[in-house]
Amino acid sequence: MSNDYAKDDIAKITDEIRSASADAETVVLRSELAHFTADIFNTVGKELQTVGHIFGTDHKNGLSPNGHGSDEIVAVGLLLRIASQLISAANDLFSDGRHYAAASLLRQLVEIEYLAWAFETRDGDAERWLRSNSNERQSFFTPAKLRAAAQGKFRSKDYGYHCELGGHPVPGAIVLLRDDQAITQLLLSDMLGHSGRIWDHLLDWSHGNPWAVPLSKRKVEMYHRFANWKAADALTSVSPPP
Repeated sequence: MSNDYAKDDIAKITDEIRSASADAETVVLRSELAHFTADIFNTVGKELQTVGHIFGTDHKNGLSPNGHGSDEIVAVGLLLRIASQLISAANDLFSDGRHYAAASLLRQLVEIEYLAWAFETRDGDAERWLRSNSNERQSFFTPAKLRAAAQGKFRSKDYGYHCELGGHPVPGAIVLLRDDQAITQLLLSDMLGHSGRIWDHLLDWSHGNPWAVPLSKRKVEMYHRFANWKAADALTSVSPPP
């Protein structure tokens, strides 16, 4: 009986996903929000890199290898610009049917979220990351290391699902080659969720930082755009796989 119930439950969730994925207005809303978010991330990232290069004491104190005033601010700007390209490109790939390629970029966006969390919560991680070499990144900033440091905030299973759906060439990737609208829209909605959390982490990082104005001056518009999307998109209430 429990197995039958589980099958019925899965069938119900699948029907809900397909119904939400087929709503034309919400399909447009997801794509437009992804485009808007990519533009905001890119603009804010560029502004932060400019501010971080000019203002701060890292260069004066001989701490910045590249002569920036604040490596921390430059690092946040760089992270946002990387995320911007991932979001923009994945959105385009989802739109034109290259779903596997889009999913591989989504996996990288998950890693950006881990770094955004680290920049927010661990003092010195942003500048440490910017100044790091390959060996140092392997010691401190791999996805597994950051998940361990987060102590359960990020599920390794969730990262594993992203690795299976585009991160690595595995047979299960065939589900992304079937031009299934439900899968595409579910992943696009998931991408927006990760994008919103990246913004939230970096916005929290900006609190009390006098040079982080490029983030704070966009927070109201970002809040309203994401709130409107969450209210309209039924996919945001779908539980993650167990």
